[in-house]
Amino acid sequence: MGQRGQRGSVRVEGPSWVGYWNTYQYNSETGKNVRRQRSVKVGPKSLSKFKAFGELAKHIEKSGGPRVSQLDGRVTFQEFAESRWLPTRESRWRSFTNTKGRTVNPGRAAAVYTLGYIYKAFGNVPLERMDAVAMQVWLNDLAKNRSASLVKHARYYLKAILEWAVWEDALRKNPAKFLQLPDTKSVSKSVLTRTQYRAVLKELNTMDSLLVRVAVFCAFRPSELLALRWRDFDAKARTFTIRETVYNGVLRPFSKTTDADEQNKKLLTVAIPDALARELENFRSPKHLCSVAGCERPEGHGIHKAGQLYGHPFTKGSRQGTEDKFIFSTPEGTFLHKENVLHRVFKPVKEKLNLPDLNFQVLRRTMATLAQEEGSMKDIQIHLRHRSPNMAAQEYVQEIPESARNMVNEVFASLRRKEKSSSK
Repeated sequence: MGQRGQRGSVRVEGPSWVGYWNTYQYNSETGKNVRRQRSVKVGPKSLSKFKAFGELAKHIEKSGGPRVSQLDGRVTFQEFAESRWLPTRESRWRSFTNTKGRTVNPGRAAAVYTLGYIYKAFGNVPLERMDAVAMQVWLNDLAKNRSASLVKHARYYLKAILEWAVWEDALRKNPAKFLQLPDTKSVSKSVLTRTQYRAVLKELNTMDSLLVRVAVFCAFRPSELLALRWRDFDAKARTFTIRETVYNGVLRPFSKTTDADEQNKKLLTVAIPDALARELENFRSPKHLCSVAGCERPEGHGIHKAGQLYGHPFTKGSRQGTEDKFIFSTPEGTFLHKENVLHRVFKPVKEKLNLPDLNFQVLRRTMATLAQEEGSMKDIQIHLRHRSPNMAAQEYVQEIPESARNMVNEVFASLRRKEKSSSK
């Protein structure tokens, strides 16, 4: 009696374990895929069933995909994508180990998610039968109910996979070459007005208010902001240096746009408004201490919760080794999680003030929008740490040019002036 595995089955036949699995071959005469069973001896019957399945998996891995000599238009879209196209992309996807010891690869996970939609529609279609009109109709329907990001990625994958099929001589031309991007559902790209920004700050305690201001004026991504330690803060130069980021609860030595050994320091250095840098210094070394036992934060900071020291990098007797402490932390001193901040801080304020949206993207977008009034697009590009398409301009711009610093200070001063005038 055979036992079903994830792929194929195994059973004892005489002195050996024999493995069975199915392959599919396209029949050009009938226009259908023909199922063919394949078998192989995977080892002596003394092997356990688990090991027998393991040996079968190795055989399937070696022979499951189409061979180069078999590449032609009869190969199905999914077979070609899995065995010939994906391996050419995997080297670009960075993986890391999560807190459970599992390897996480966000790039591959995102690709598999998008390809799942494509496979459902065209996975069993032979390459030679991939039709431009059918793909366009499918994209149009996808755009009615799915995000713009998914539609854009689906179009990109269709074009890229079939272009690779042309390069490998499995197709004569790419039927997806002229696919058009359909209109998609509008995505909210809201920003905070000056009035909304000030209203948000009034609802926050000292630490959360500082977190929001650092997020806005330094235009941080949440993965960068929540991984900041005091060693990353240079009070004299008034800059942050991005050394690590946090993703899915794991610290990584790289960011969304940089590698672990990034040589372009402009993508790692962030200007801080002068006044905000002084506030950070006071936050780290307060002169007037809270009366709560063990607390060395300023009076009235409002960050105690249920009798705990919430987010304190310093308590009495712990001045040593503070450089490695996170600037924004939990009561235990660990980094904050993005979902926690969104739920605990942003969601209640959003609902109370009836804002269209309030998240880290809104804060980053607010800085970019307000900065248009004070600095050039090049200044904004540098401050948001976007890679410039113009390599010459990128090479000749200083790491933190004075014009970019002036822009940051002007935006900060503008909001502070309005804030002070409204409180009178």
